[in-house]
This record gives sequence, C-alpha cells and structure tokens, in this order.
Amino acid sequence: MSLLLGWVVGFFAVVGMFILLIAPHEGGHFAFAKLFKVNVIEFSLGMGTKLWSATRGGTIYALRLLPIGGYVRLGGMEPGDYNIPDGFHSKAAWQRILVLLGGPFANIVLAALIATGLALTQVNSDPGKVEYVVKPSPAYDAGIRPGDRIQSVDGRTLTNPADIRNAVSNSAGNPVTVVVLKSDGRTQTLSLVPMYNDAEKRSVIGVGTSSLVTPGDALLVGVTFPLTTSIGIVLGIYQLASGQIPGGLLGPEGATGAIGIGYLTIQAAKAGWFEWLNVLAVLSVALGLANLLPLPALDGGRIVVVLLEKIRGRAFDREKEMQFQRYGLVALLALIAFIAYFDIQRIVNHQFPGLH
Repeated sequence: MSLLLGWVVGFFAVVGMFILLIAPHEGGHFAFAKLFKVNVIEFSLGMGTKLWSATRGGTIYALRLLPIGGYVRLGGMEPGDYNIPDGFHSKAAWQRILVLLGGPFANIVLAALIATGLALTQVNSDPGKVEYVVKPSPAYDAGIRPGDRIQSVDGRTLTNPADIRNAVSNSAGNPVTVVVLKSDGRTQTLSLVPMYNDAEKRSVIGVGTSSLVTPGDALLVGVTFPLTTSIGIVLGIYQLASGQIPGGLLGPEGATGAIGIGYLTIQAAKAGWFEWLNVLAVLSVALGLANLLPLPALDGGRIVVVLLEKIRGRAFDREKEMQFQRYGLVALLALIAFIAYFDIQRIVNHQFPGLH
C-alpha cells in the first residue's frame, strides 16, 4: 500500500468510524425524543461550521465540518425555556430516562448487528474446509492449501473436523489416503505419511480446519457480543486500576482516548474490512458503556439527576443543574486532552499496544 493510499484509507477509516459511532448514538436519543413528542430543535452530525442543513417538521437537520461529535438539541434544556410544554423536563421521569438511554442502547444494538453480520460470514457446514496449512508438512508438500476441502480420510467421509485428527493420530505413522476437493474444483487422492509432532505428542499431517458454524451459532455470537465485550471492558478497567497491568492507567496499555482510537482504527483498516468492523463493534459497546457512567455531562449523569428528582419529589434549580453539567463537560474535555497527550506519547515512542 502506497503512502498516499495509506493516508486516504486511514482518513476515511477514521471519519467513517466516528460517524458510525456517533450517528446511531444521537439517533437513539432523537428517536425516543420524537416518540415522546419532545421538541427536537436540531439533530446534528459533526461539530463546528455548518456544511448543510434542512428543516423538517420543526427540526433542523445538519452536517458540520468536523466529524468528531454530534448532538441532539432538545427543547426545555436551555436558559429561558426550561418550562415549555413540549420540553424535555415537562415529560414523565420514565420518558426522560428512556430518551437518555436511547443513545447507549443504539450503540449496543449496532454492536450486536455488526457482530452478527461478521459471524454470519464464518458460517461453515463443511467439516473438512482447510483454514491453514503448516509449512513444511506432509499436507503442504502434497499441495494442500487454505480453501481446499478434505472430503475423506482412509475412505471415511468426514462429519466433524476432529475426524481428520483422530484418523491421523490412530495411523501409527502409516500413510493415510486423503481425498481433497481443490479450490479450483479438481479432486485429488493423496497418500500422506504423517509426521510426529513432539509438542502435541501425536502424528499430524499439518492442516487446520475451520470450525462448524451454523446460522444459529452466528446469531448467538452477535446477541451475546455486547455482554461479553462489556465484561471484558470492565475487567480490563479493574485490572488497570488494581495494578495488574504494567504501567497502570497511563502506561503503554492504559486508558486510550480519541487519538488512540484513531490510531487503532487506521491499523484495523489496513488489516482489512473484517478487522475494521470488529473494532467498530467493540468501540460501539465502549461508547455505550462510557455514556452510562454517572458523571456530569454524560447520559448517566443526567439519568442520576432524573432519579434524584423523582426520589426527592421536586425538581432541581435548572440553571444550577446546567451550570453543574457545564463544569462536568469542561472537566471531561480536560480529561480527554490529558489522555490524548499520553496517546501521542505512546505512538511516537512505538509503545502503543495496537490490535489484540
């Protein structure tokens, strides 16, 4: 890949990543707000200078220059209009909570859909589909390559990927007859003399076959992906905070911000669309979880406010609440800038852990 092409791929990979993370998130807030008839003043993708806008149904839809964020402006959340009839604060507590949960929920759904789609590309009903061939090995020397399909071993048709392993292991080193359907459609009958693998303590011919995957398996992987990824993220944070990972939060494998995410995105794009989409799914879960943290300026912080108001039986002073949220936003931006410094330092010093 040429340097120019690499830059072009990297640019669109990063822009596409941020858009696909932000658009569903803001779309989730937007959809629930519209459902509960909250006045939506503006739905904007991007930040900064407006590139395009149109007004439909009293809502401004806009695209802005910098693809690093987005927002939904709701009526009743700005000075002077806190008490308007169709504003956010005029709605029932459960409706406000669902509006706030809409963004993280959309990120979780997106991650599940992507994971399901990727898993469906791995659906395989052929127990003899060759995934890799060890070089050198009897299989490689005989011309077997990834993509070929082993149909039988010593006359026994395969019903499970383990059939090859069992037949070769039980051969006592004697030649085995393998029928192979080549990727170009030709069928070959090969006699292979297994070699003994000291590490595995058994005879091998040097092939690895793909696992059997049904559409149901793929669906299960997609549905459970957000949960398993969330557990992994929480466990990783715990390991960082408890010192189990060398360097801690600010070390080479510590907290990653927008610049680090951009770096990972470019790496993933260079590795291929599959890896890029996989990273997108993981980041979508991470974004959904992060926004649920009970911190000012995040959806979780606003949910806490709604719950506290419900418990105390009356609303907070809106101006003071907004001031508190602004302070939280400033603190959040400062944290982002702080982490960005360490992201840059890791990249410059070639310490960034990269893709796992």
